[in-house]
Order: sequence, then structure tokens, then C-alpha cells
Amino acid sequence: MENMLMTLSQVRDANVQWFSRGNKAFFQDVSYGILHSKEGKPFLVRSTYGWSDMCGGKKRLVYRINEINEDLTIGALLDETFKTRDEAKYFIKHYEEVPEQ
Repeated sequence: MENMLMTLSQVRDANVQWFSRGNKAFFQDVSYGILHSKEGKPFLVRSTYGWSDMCGGKKRLVYRINEINEDLTIGALLDETFKTRDEAKYFIKHYEEVPEQ
């Protein structure tokens, strides 16, 4: 996938179960998108309610980010939660990979 930006369709095809209706409902995901860092690293951006209404809490839409692995599988969930898509986009655009030591 080098020199080519990944599309949501490609990621969906490689992760059919992740994007199933049942999984989407269980995690309370609303929508998905792919954004790339300046270096071209792809990330899955999810708008989600993510159980925010558990234990009497108010339902709140947030944005979560997962890395996407080279084989198009969905990787680690980043610890950050963002209030808006623009905040998530800014984070990704300024994401810098830390070199392995």
C-alpha cells in the first residue's frame, strides 16, 4: 500500500466483522472514516457514543482513533478521545511515529 492512500472500502473489505451491524450497534458507533498523517499513515476515525450513557451518564458523541496496520487490519486504539472530528483530524495530521529503540 506504499505511496497509495488507503480507502475506507479497502479497510472494510479486510475487516468485515468489525463493520458488521451487530458490532456497530454494540459499540454504539455512528460513522467511520479514514484519515492519513502527513507521512501517509492511515487511521480509522470513529464517531461513537461508546457507552457514554452507562451508569446514568449523558449520551455523548466523541471521536476515537484506531491505527490501521499494513495488512489493512484495524490496530491499536489510541488513548485519546476527541470532542470533534476536527480535533481528531488535527491530531492525525500532526501525528509523528516514534522510532523504535
